[in-house]
Amino acid sequence: MNITCGVSFDIKGLDNIPKDQPLVVACNHQSDWETFYLLTMGLPVSTVLKRELLYIPFFGWALAMLNPIAIDRKRKTNALKQLSQQGCERLNAGISVVIFPEGTRCPPGRLGSCTKGAAMLAHQAGVPILPIVQNSGRLSTPRKWLKQAGKVEVRIGQPISPDAPTKEMHEQMVGWMTENLAEIS
Repeated sequence: MNITCGVSFDIKGLDNIPKDQPLVVACNHQSDWETFYLLTMGLPVSTVLKRELLYIPFFGWALAMLNPIAIDRKRKTNALKQLSQQGCERLNAGISVVIFPEGTRCPPGRLGSCTKGAAMLAHQAGVPILPIVQNSGRLSTPRKWLKQAGKVEVRIGQPISPDAPTKEMHEQMVGWMTENLAEIS
């Protein structure tokens, strides 16, 4: 991406990614950059995304081939059941699940309100949460293809153990993400 867009990246914490087990990967969401980056981390992943994305010609069809968990955000109860069922299936098959806990793209600089879905799924499946923050939103305005040149900073945290209750896991995840996002923003 550096050659075509003038975008480089600095990644800290790569050694925090366990290669021997699936995880729930929780990342803040600012642009399309992190969506693609998380597919290149060396882990087999299935991304939780809004179902409407699958209806976009060509892009959506290609996205469907990645075996995502495509939820209907308007039907929250069904979406949570679907996340639980399909997420556990993927994790039991050794495939990590990528969740953007904010649910949608948020402006750079702060973490948006996070749902408890990542912690719920990790606790239920007995796998850790891998928290990640990045600041790509300052180089990439949502819904625009034009990118500014610059450096994206990425921080990958220590995995959060699934042994704690869901609420504690969620609080640890949000606390780490809030603190680290503030440092790189």
